[in-house]
Amino acid sequence: MSTRRSMLRLPLLGLPLGLSVSRPALAAPPRLTLRGPDIIDPSGQPIILRGWNWGHWEQILPQDAAENVAQGANVVRIPLRWWGKYRTKNVDSRDDAATATAGIAPANLQRLDEAIRSASSAKLWIVLFIDSDCGQNGTQPDGRRYCDPSDQYGNNGHNFWTDPPMRKKFVAIWRFVANRYKDTPYLGMFEPLPELNPPGVSPAEIKAFYAELMGTIREVAPGVPFLIGGRHYQTKAMDEVYDPAWKDVVYTGNLFLHAKARGTDEASLADYRERVKQLVDFRSRHQVPVFVQQIGVRSRDDPDRRGVKEMMQAMVANRIGFTWWTYRGAGNPNEFSVVYPQGKEWVVKRDWMDAISSTFKQR
Repeated sequence: MSTRRSMLRLPLLGLPLGLSVSRPALAAPPRLTLRGPDIIDPSGQPIILRGWNWGHWEQILPQDAAENVAQGANVVRIPLRWWGKYRTKNVDSRDDAATATAGIAPANLQRLDEAIRSASSAKLWIVLFIDSDCGQNGTQPDGRRYCDPSDQYGNNGHNFWTDPPMRKKFVAIWRFVANRYKDTPYLGMFEPLPELNPPGVSPAEIKAFYAELMGTIREVAPGVPFLIGGRHYQTKAMDEVYDPAWKDVVYTGNLFLHAKARGTDEASLADYRERVKQLVDFRSRHQVPVFVQQIGVRSRDDPDRRGVKEMMQAMVANRIGFTWWTYRGAGNPNEFSVVYPQGKEWVVKRDWMDAISSTFKQR
């Protein structure tokens, strides 16, 4: 596979950044809807969404969407990262001087445009999330100094709960992003903020944060469902953010397999099975849809693929949708990705690719 990127023209999003023109009102494109524990496609039939994360979006290539469709995927999860210390250069999209784009670096926004345009054109349902390592909690060891360079916020971290003006900026960013993509075909779900885990903040305050964001987004992009989860996206914490009044919400919890480098053992599989059970029980108890936005295991920790095979069997047996973390990724074969760079080439971990993608069309 070639690694050369090509710039994708965006007839859907083709205006220069920050400019707009008056245009006739268009009918909203078909959307996913929710009915009890099911996600419903525009034809009125239940749909199980299964596909990949384009988690390292600086690595997204123009051919990825077509490849994913050929593998049987019908969904992709795409990030915008804003205010956080990320390992790769130019990933953090925060740019306070970019007032025309609500504080999002124009170059990063253009790359997001390209990714969304590519996925939409391929008819992949898009789960769009905005990630903020600082905003989630601001206390990660490698990011604390980045989030709080003056050490003003102490042990509770510099985040969206300790800094109301930053929270206000994040709400404004979501208003801008939701408005920008509201007419995009195959826009599946908005995921307001993943894995939030602010120190000293109650479940009620986390729930209120989601309510604020979703309320803002609904004003500008009505009809697009949301994906939210409890503290740190733990399956056992989903009840903390459940609200029976929210009829447009899908609930999530991470399903990473915490195996050991020596190989998948029974203890790690037992823990995984318990978290799957928590997810299924939550769906049954509240009659709401669930979706696993991140499922994965490091290849080095599952050398005989015993773990990934059981993980995929559980997704099929329980009719759970998911996006695998991640499609392209780190520069070695030992991490989560199924495609990794080796020199100027991309190498596919074929056994892993087949084990995961074989579930995409199973119902």
